[in-house]
Amino acid sequence: MQIYIMRHGQAEMMANSDSERALTNIGRSESEKMASSLAKQDITFDAVLVSPYLRAQQTWESVRPFFPELSNVQTIKSLTPSGSARKSVNEILALQAMDIKSLLIVSHLPLVGYIVGELAPAAGVPAFATSSVGYVELDDNGFGYLHSLTRVSQL
Repeated sequence: MQIYIMRHGQAEMMANSDSERALTNIGRSESEKMASSLAKQDITFDAVLVSPYLRAQQTWESVRPFFPELSNVQTIKSLTPSGSARKSVNEILALQAMDIKSLLIVSHLPLVGYIVGELAPAAGVPAFATSSVGYVELDDNGFGYLHSLTRVSQL
């Protein structure tokens, strides 16, 4: 299984609550640039899991136009900054058992790093810049390897 783990784009600092923080214009632009890069590499997704927080939803909305035929998109309540990496990995493994071959996850720090750490322990817990994407390949036994962590500044 190919798993692409994306941190949301740059978000405003102030809002009524953390869950209501919106993307900045830079955050939208970063997310679009990353999505464009993925699409140019002919990367496709069978499914997408997105945090319910506004900035993650807006990141997905910035990415979606680059993958117009994708219909299997789920908002997962546990994909929040303080969400459980173990619970997230269980969701991923359930999708793998359903023969999902390529997955995009849009979430937050520190969870995105912890998910990588659970899937590919040799990678540790990487820090993700905004709109960064980590690519983990998971074998049939659930063991993963971090192939890359791409930042927008690298594109």
